[in-house]
Amino acid sequence: MRPDDRPDDRPHRPLPFRARVAIFILGWLLILIGIAGLVLPGIQGIATILVGAALLSLDNELVYRGLRRLLARWPKAWERLEGFREKAQERIHRMFHREG
Repeated sequence: MRPDDRPDDRPHRPLPFRARVAIFILGWLLILIGIAGLVLPGIQGIATILVGAALLSLDNELVYRGLRRLLARWPKAWERLEGFREKAQERIHRMFHREG
C-alpha cells in the first residue's frame, strides 16, 4: 500500500494515558540516541531516529503525516512502518486491556 492510498482519518482507538506517556518518553529517547548515533560509531543513527519517530506516530498524527511524506519515495519501507504500527497498536491495547 502506497502512502498516498491510505486516508488521513484512519479510525484508531485512543491509547490509554499510561501507554501514551511511555510512548512519548521512549520515542524521544530513541530520537535523541539516534541523533547522537549520527556522529558516534556503533549506533545506527538514522534507523534509531526512524524507530523513535514510528513510536511517536502511534499517538501523534503530525508525526504520522511527516513520516508518510518522508517515506513516500520508499513504498516498501512505508509498508514495514505501517505493519509495525498496526502490530504495536494491537499489542498495546491487549496489554492495557488485560491490566484493567
